[in-house]
Amino acid sequence: MKVQCKNCLPKEGIEIPDFNQSEKNNLLELTVQSPIHSTKYIIDTFNLSHRDAKYIVTHINKTYGHCSCCNFDNLNEENINCPKCDALNFNWKAETDH
Repeated sequence: MKVQCKNCLPKEGIEIPDFNQSEKNNLLELTVQSPIHSTKYIIDTFNLSHRDAKYIVTHINKTYGHCSCCNFDNLNEENINCPKCDALNFNWKAETDH
């Protein structure tokens, strides 16, 4: 799937893997603990470039529904651009969230 953040380069967007729910949960947990380890995990596991891995980690919002760049707190779907600041948010809902 191709994603693009209007606030970031690359302007053409990037292709990201079609992460399954287990991978999303793992990446979300890793990103909360250590964005550096999450970036390394993406590079090693999905064979992506450092740039693409860092792009993905940067756009994983740590709290479901809350924008990773501003204080907007009503995001309600995956892979959404924030209506307030236009930043891309993966907005993955962890299986443990209700």
